[in-house]
Amino acid sequence: MSKRAKDKLGNCPLTGLTITKPEYSTILRGIPKVDEIAKPYVKACPTLVRKYSNHVELINPKNGFRVNLTLKEDDTAKPNALYFNRYIMLLLETHATEDDQLIITRARTSPQSKPGIHKLIHLGIKRPLTALGNLFIGKRELTLRVGHPYPFDEHQNLCRIHPNVRKLLGMEETDKIVVTYNNKTITVPILDIDTEHIAQLIKLNEENEQLKFIDSHLFIGITALSRNELEIPSIGTSVTVKRSMNSLFLKHLNKLVLPVIALLFTVVQLYKDLNWSIALTVAISLILLPIIIYTTLSEERAKIN
Repeated sequence: MSKRAKDKLGNCPLTGLTITKPEYSTILRGIPKVDEIAKPYVKACPTLVRKYSNHVELINPKNGFRVNLTLKEDDTAKPNALYFNRYIMLLLETHATEDDQLIITRARTSPQSKPGIHKLIHLGIKRPLTALGNLFIGKRELTLRVGHPYPFDEHQNLCRIHPNVRKLLGMEETDKIVVTYNNKTITVPILDIDTEHIAQLIKLNEENEQLKFIDSHLFIGITALSRNELEIPSIGTSVTVKRSMNSLFLKHLNKLVLPVIALLFTVVQLYKDLNWSIALTVAISLILLPIIIYTTLSEERAKIN
């Protein structure tokens, strides 16, 4: 039994434990239609969805790489087939042929927070703020494969990604990203990997230049502490990465100070000169303020649009 499993069990005696093997089966890949390639779900036959639910984990038994998928039931799908795109194949490092089968099982679930005040805060505050962040700053989300960072990064709260991936996210070094796995989330700053010494981080196929290029761009180096916090089971697990709206908004807060002060000064002057009512003054301010914020943050949105 691994040390991590013993830590999860705590002081529970290790004798007389019952180990239940999760239900799984092997599947083949179906080729998705062009308009389904970029969808957030994967088409599957009703039998697979009923057996494993809509949230599954796909595992390559040859290397242990795994990725979480959301299934959508489709009566036209072939039995024991998932219609996922080539990006999923790259994450799993598989050709998805009959000689290269994949394993499907029910996704591991993390306990949700108890209903009540936590749910109220999430629905009433966090969700609207996230929607506003997506509107003002822009949303960009990627799935990357977890690996080890540099040894000297282990005591730091950061992660490493390829410079091209960072640019694709529209971010700069030391900007913060949100890493998610099974409903667990951490926010960490990003640094670039040294592209001249990638082999120190990633086990590369020296004979295949294309595979070396792909693996380096799918990589995200996460420290052991962060992997434990996210409950990532193994190296090669795929996680979701997106821009941190809060940190990007705070980063550009200085750009908003002068426009907002100018707005307040203008509204106050108009209130005095035109004898506006307080209600009208407040209404105009609430209308103009989002417009000013949206315009000021246009440069940040342009990085991903």
